Amino acid sequence: GTVTLSNTRGATVALRSSDTAAASVPATVVVPAGSSVATFQITTLKVKKAKTVTITATANTTSASAALTVKPR
Repeated sequence: GTVTLSNTRGATVALRSSDTAAASVPATVVVPAGSSVATFQITTLKVKKAKTVTITATANTTSASAALTVKPR
């Protein structure tokens, strides 16, 4: 996944998955000062049927979410 900030001050961004049985993310990702972007790994797990998981990123009081569909392998 990718986190993009609207500035280059840097921040620690909290990450959350709505369904950790289908997809997990690290608790945080650091966007270094001087940059506005950081990437993080999303680990998908085995599911029996397709599931939509919401990944939420929060920095300070601002949050953004994206949907991810995890399909059976």
